[in-house]
Amino acid sequence: MKIAVIGAGMSGVIFAINRKKLHPKDEVIIFEHLDKPLKKILATGNGKCNIGNVNDITDQIDNEFAVSILKQYDFEHQKEFLNSLNIKIKVMNGLAYPISESAVTVRNALVKAMEKYGVTIKLESTIEDYKFDNGHIVLKTNEQEYGVDKLVFATGGKSSPKLGSDGSILPLLERHGYKIKQFKPALCPIWTKNLTKKAEGARVKANVKLIVDDKIVFDEDGELLFKERGLSGIVIFNMSRILASLPPKPYKIVIDFLPGVSEEELFEFAKDHDVEVLLDAYMHPSIAKWMATTKLNKKETIQQLKRMTMTFDKLYDFDNSQISVGGITFDQLNESLESKKEKGIYFLGELLDYDAPCGGHNLMWAIATGLFLSEKI
Repeated sequence: MKIAVIGAGMSGVIFAINRKKLHPKDEVIIFEHLDKPLKKILATGNGKCNIGNVNDITDQIDNEFAVSILKQYDFEHQKEFLNSLNIKIKVMNGLAYPISESAVTVRNALVKAMEKYGVTIKLESTIEDYKFDNGHIVLKTNEQEYGVDKLVFATGGKSSPKLGSDGSILPLLERHGYKIKQFKPALCPIWTKNLTKKAEGARVKANVKLIVDDKIVFDEDGELLFKERGLSGIVIFNMSRILASLPPKPYKIVIDFLPGVSEEELFEFAKDHDVEVLLDAYMHPSIAKWMATTKLNKKETIQQLKRMTMTFDKLYDFDNSQISVGGITFDQLNESLESKKEKGIYFLGELLDYDAPCGGHNLMWAIATGLFLSEKI
């Protein structure tokens, strides 16, 4: 069998390697429009490559088919496969990293595995179109045409476009009649209508809630980072997934800077201390200085510490996002990730309408779909 894979990201590379391991006589060719494969993985986990997570989040996923794939190719299964490629894994606080704590290690191991198993890579190769001819698929690139038996799209979404997933394949797929749920940036910072410059750089642990129509739709404790205008940090990244799925509106965000401290404790302390001492005792210096400039009284200051309300403006752009929400919807695919309308056409990874929180879960989806399809195609 001759198989073409469009995109040399994690899902496409994992598919190609495992397919050649299982079926050495198959010819697997990856077409990548950049000059190197696996560029995006180098930025994963701030360069340390958070490649997985021991925690099962399938109870948070409202897609039975996606859940079945993740359960079949869970963390232990993926760890065993990566180990077979000489990618050694360690776990820290539930997060999986290569023992080297370097994404370069992972990329190099995957490149060597492709060489070992005979995966062909065509770099700086742009896909212009494909058609069907006598039971074969004819793939037209900027260089020439290739006849293949199967065509696998693993191009990613639109996040971090400079690293490869720029959405340039989407017009072609739309021409072929595929419905693509609009991609939006996610796992990214957000702009707020509130000015935050005076607290820029402050990093704190806080509880953050997102209020929609007077209901709490997101509630999480985590790291919160103040930017020049807006908010970042893991808790905001996770909240951005929810915001990306909602109509753009000025939603309310409520911050509890001291989730482990009650208002009663703060009021008791404030009986004998002024606002400045209260802020210095309980808050990050940058935030304390910022809040002190508001000239609030003790009661108002405590309310701000426990229930500061900000107004959402917009998400940061794709350049500042780790993933994109949206993609090819599952109702267009059969149980093997094959197109229902075009036989022999398959879709993998972030190109599919699936997304997950921070912590290696999205990379696990890429690996899981790659392994799944390599065995099902």
